[in-house]
Amino acid sequence: MQRNLKEIFFRLDGAWASFELMSIRKREDYLKPFRVIRCKIDDQVAFDDREETTSRTEASVVVDIFGAEEHATASGRGPVQAVDNAMRKVLEKHYPQLSEVQLVEFDVRLLHHGELPEDEEDRGAGALVRVLAIFTDSKERWGTVGVAEDILQASLECLIDGLEWKLRGEHKH
Repeated sequence: MQRNLKEIFFRLDGAWASFELMSIRKREDYLKPFRVIRCKIDDQVAFDDREETTSRTEASVVVDIFGAEEHATASGRGPVQAVDNAMRKVLEKHYPQLSEVQLVEFDVRLLHHGELPEDEEDRGAGALVRVLAIFTDSKERWGTVGVAEDILQASLECLIDGLEWKLRGEHKH
């Protein structure tokens, strides 16, 4: 079921890069430039100070690139930036052009397909999440979408699609 979520809830809200990648990935001759195997996120929010809430996020990723697994850890101002920074530590060594890619818009929405679900767990914070991301490399802009039951998984789908879109013509394997 998880694989079909993106297709079921796909909207062309500027996320055409994800749509095209779904088609490209089905081709027998397409070689994925990388594959994220695992991602772990440690996000701590401290409410100790009444004046200021502080946040510290660290992410670690394991990426399969060229048939070898590479591990990286990075921090950021939240889980999305931390994961992005960790992936780039691995990927920019092999694909320096990814340093040109910037995430410029990020939108999260709860999805209720049709009417509100009867099951309480599928409402509010338990609903499916759609993340829309817009990237640029200063020459072009592209949008990606991630849909999952988990906001971090949907966000990771967006990041992966955004970076893979930039590399779609690369065949370094």
